[in-house]
Amino acid sequence: MKVELRKQHWRQFIDSANPVAAALLAKMGYTKGEEREIRLAYLRMILRLQGKLDDARMALIMSVADLYFNTEPEEDKRLLEELKEQYPEEGESIMKLMPAWSRLGYEEGLKEGMEEGIEKGIEQGIEQGIAVGVEKGIEKTALNMLREGMEISLVAKVTGLTEEQVVKLKKTSFIK
Repeated sequence: MKVELRKQHWRQFIDSANPVAAALLAKMGYTKGEEREIRLAYLRMILRLQGKLDDARMALIMSVADLYFNTEPEEDKRLLEELKEQYPEEGESIMKLMPAWSRLGYEEGLKEGMEEGIEKGIEQGIEQGIAVGVEKGIEKTALNMLREGMEISLVAKVTGLTEEQVVKLKKTSFIK
């Protein structure tokens, strides 16, 4: 038996205690102008179901519905505020379960984390770049000193390199 959700009007199901009806409400027939109203009705259904289902089932139902509802995060925030005003106690608990708000919080946290990570990465990159630059500068100075015929011990003393490092540098640069 086939059930075509788009042919079912959502208002027939908003008083239902059926969790599947709540999860699939967004796939039922409604007009563009009813989007906000259907989302609010859905959230009220979730409030009614809250005491009847465990948290895992509630989260599953809300996740399925969240996949079908294509809402803007700002609109969801306004709806949640409206719902919290009407039902203050339940509004807080629905916020904890709501996948859309969880995802929004995750996305905001991810964005902040990325920005902070990029900042730290740039700082580390600069520090590493400076360290490599200093190292290359010291090597270049040592090579120039060796080309001028300076003694290995003097080059080591002036550059801060060990005599072994200066000898190796001299050999790899083919300086006689």
